[in-house]
Amino acid sequence: MSRSISTSDLIFNSVADDLFESFPNEPHWESIDEAKQVKQHFDYYCVFDVEATCERNDKNWINEIIEFPVVVVCSRTLATVAEFQTYVKPVLNPVLTDFCTELTGITQEQVDDAPTFKEVLQQFGTFLNTHSLSPQNMRFVTDGPWDIRNFVRNQCKLCKIPVPDYFKDYVDLRELYRCIFKKKANLQQMLSSLGMRFEGREHSGIADSRNIARIVKALIKEGWLIENSG
Repeated sequence: MSRSISTSDLIFNSVADDLFESFPNEPHWESIDEAKQVKQHFDYYCVFDVEATCERNDKNWINEIIEFPVVVVCSRTLATVAEFQTYVKPVLNPVLTDFCTELTGITQEQVDDAPTFKEVLQQFGTFLNTHSLSPQNMRFVTDGPWDIRNFVRNQCKLCKIPVPDYFKDYVDLRELYRCIFKKKANLQQMLSSLGMRFEGREHSGIADSRNIARIVKALIKEGWLIENSG
């Protein structure tokens, strides 16, 4: 499960001594136009994009979360202030399909050595408490409704546990983008329209989260409120 870590590709595995890390020396987001930037409703945005078990062309497949990543963005400085990432052990279908590994890059060894979803939520709760993050000062941001509405809620139902309060509300960035720019766009298209390209491996949860965070920062910099579009 462990792997070499570089400054530009920092991942926090659940087996590491520290489950969280801050980035106090990260510079403010390029040159922030304070005249254009508006005060956000939340101090922090927790960008979240899970990966799950899957099989090619199987609509009846029951997805289980196998990667749980969060990138925390400060709404004032636009800095990434913390990250949390762990793989998750699937239970219903513990052996990953070839299609799943090919799509996500997640290996059988990584999920075999990973904590269960219940354990991940406990670890993530510690992360939130350590960073003083709560529903009062932070909001989750996802690329579409599926990560929380489908994957998290179904996973909690599968594990017979309640959905944590911090997941009860979230910002659907894809829908927010549609409301702002009056057109639909996926992650790649949102990045492109804002003058950026995808960085990292597609369908890696932590890479997807970091790229979604870049969109959040760009929209805040341009003076948009990151809030529920409804």
